[in-house]
Amino acid sequence: MSKLFSLVADVTGKRDRDLLEATLADVLYRLLQAKRVNLWRVLEHPQGARVRLMAGVSGANSVAMSDPTVETEDLARLDEFAGFCACYDSTTALRMPADEPGLFRHLFPVSSERETIGVLDVEAADELSLAQSEMVDGLLRIYRNHLALLDYSDHDTLTGLLNRKTFDDIFLRRVARQTIADELGHAVELVGRRRVPRPDETPWLAVVDIDFFKRINDRYGHLFGDEVLLLLGRLMRSVFRTNDVLFRFGGEEFVVLLALTDRVGAETALERFRMRVEEFAFPQVGQVSVSIGFTRASLTDSPSDAFDRADEALYYAKQNGRNQVRGYEALLELGVVKPKRVESGDVELF
Repeated sequence: MSKLFSLVADVTGKRDRDLLEATLADVLYRLLQAKRVNLWRVLEHPQGARVRLMAGVSGANSVAMSDPTVETEDLARLDEFAGFCACYDSTTALRMPADEPGLFRHLFPVSSERETIGVLDVEAADELSLAQSEMVDGLLRIYRNHLALLDYSDHDTLTGLLNRKTFDDIFLRRVARQTIADELGHAVELVGRRRVPRPDETPWLAVVDIDFFKRINDRYGHLFGDEVLLLLGRLMRSVFRTNDVLFRFGGEEFVVLLALTDRVGAETALERFRMRVEEFAFPQVGQVSVSIGFTRASLTDSPSDAFDRADEALYYAKQNGRNQVRGYEALLELGVVKPKRVESGDVELF
């Protein structure tokens, strides 16, 4: 019993979503003496639901996760996995034959506070007992409750977008490709990318600012100002890809971390969003516009390095007419901004 309490403490002690899920899979792997434990997240897609591997454990020293840069349409379909649809749709645990002879397979629905969000897949040499199945259910409830606390802590309460304090960790994982391996104590393998990105495909960081937002608050009141912020967050979700990461930094400032693309693709996506905002009729307020600055995010960037460059491009956009998208690298080529310098005084390389 003391071992169980210790392992539960391992799960509930995590303040990072990826680390929480990897620890949950690892704890279940050890408690059940399983051959394999995979925790899958189900993602909706117009051409059929997809599944992303949040954490997979099949050995004592490694954890597998889907590469976070893989686009949703490139993930495996939910219906490609035997029993997943039935478990997910019915929200009922299932027992079924394993692919490997001599193993037993158990599927458990994984839920948030509001809905079913995934499937836990356990393969073991022996069929799970009732007590073991109840223990899995209990740990999944603890996971659900802890996930709700993380969601509350990590998201902006008005827009539902990620908040400022989550930015550095997500940037380092997506851009600098840092993993949770050191803190988890296991090697981490990123899986699922079906093609090698081209050399010109990188993440991009954009800073979005609502033009003349103070005027909106002064003229219409903060209630309508908040509605503009809320609706802008919804527009962001509708325009950007599911693997682009969206933040509200505070006030009228938003940040987008674009997944792998080239400069043209980044500018096209940001321009599409700018036009969508310009065309949208905000209740009472009417037309609203945004200015956007963006920059390439490189492996050697710190989060503040990339943010400062995108913010400088944003400043140029706001000083030169507003309601436009400006890229730092293009402005640098035009000679209208100066190269940023690192603390050592050396010119930053691109």
